[in-house]
Amino acid sequence: MSTIFLSHTNVDKPFARKLGNDLRKAGHAVWIDEAEINIGDSLIEKIRLGLDEVDYVAVILSNASIASKWVTRELDIASNREIEENRVVVLPLLIEKVELPGFLKGKLYGNFIEIEKYEEAFQLLIRALGGAPPPAATHDELEALRAEVAAAKEVAAHYAAELDGHQKLALRGKSQKLIESIKTANAKFPHHAVINTTHAFQALSAPVTLDYLLWAIAKSHRKGGHPLEALISMDNKWPEVEAMLDAYNDLLEE
Repeated sequence: MSTIFLSHTNVDKPFARKLGNDLRKAGHAVWIDEAEINIGDSLIEKIRLGLDEVDYVAVILSNASIASKWVTRELDIASNREIEENRVVVLPLLIEKVELPGFLKGKLYGNFIEIEKYEEAFQLLIRALGGAPPPAATHDELEALRAEVAAAKEVAAHYAAELDGHQKLALRGKSQKLIESIKTANAKFPHHAVINTTHAFQALSAPVTLDYLLWAIAKSHRKGGHPLEALISMDNKWPEVEAMLDAYNDLLEE
């Protein structure tokens, strides 16, 4: 969807507010001074920033705005953008019968002069902005969607309970120290969780998770040895090391 700057005078504020609200309901973003400028802000700087960031500048044209130096300045900035970017930026919207400024005379304008034709003009504006709002979902469609969401939540809860049960079973018999190390490692390396929960072990008093084992192996290669090797040998945990590395290899091949 598009972002639109509404250039207007205070006299035309009621129309600008209505148009801004309708554009937001249609899914577009609207820049309007009363919503974007706070007490203490630089008016010129804030408005210039707004004019530079939006996709379109919709100029609300009335007798008051034609005579407004602010609107004229905003129109000049937007017109320069249109020339530089070689695309439509300025969208003239008439709410009163006025003589169009020179730059706008060759443009098709949105005719909002007649109140009863507001909706027709608004739809033409929406088309110019690149899209109409999606149709609202029916009551039956919303109910069907809620039912699907509820069913999906039940399935997710079922699998979460199963996973929790498997983890508790896998952690059974492990020391509290090892369990805490597994939880810490799983939080840091979630993709190692299955391997750690199933294959993590203790070599004497040292918890060995996959990330710790891989780090120790890498350090051993660089330094020529690591104290973990001695602990594994003393506690005869090489079969556990082999099982963990086999599981890691399977993970890499998936």
